[in-house]
Amino acid sequence: MLDTAIGLSLYGIAIFFVAHGIHARRLKRLEADEPVNPMIFAAGEIMRPILQIAAAYAAVKTTFMYYALGGPRIFPLIDFGGLIAMLAAYGIWVQLKLKPISQPGQDNTEPAPAPAPLHPALPPELIPQPVARTTSPAPVRELEPAD
Repeated sequence: MLDTAIGLSLYGIAIFFVAHGIHARRLKRLEADEPVNPMIFAAGEIMRPILQIAAAYAAVKTTFMYYALGGPRIFPLIDFGGLIAMLAAYGIWVQLKLKPISQPGQDNTEPAPAPAPLHPALPPELIPQPVARTTSPAPVRELEPAD
């Protein structure tokens, strides 16, 4: 039992990661009405895949080195499995913890509404209008001075 204590503790940490991620996800759903700072939202969206790729890279590299250096003779397989399970659980925890919650009834496929105008009290003649493009150069030539 003592020779597999490290592996069993790593399995316990993996279970804790997943349970904590599920608990944090449920709390986030309860607090979905609170506004989120856009910088924190962007940081979470950027860091989530980076952390998951790093965990996957660490798992692949650890597996390769485990077998390349004769790990089964030195490090029991249950301990190695616990290490890989902990890395996988960390990736799941990052996914559950950092993925944003879409609010119920909100369709994320709709485009964002147009921003409110800065000066809504302007009269219509002062509001800038888009310039109509002409396709032929004839009106421009009419304005040129004649010789």
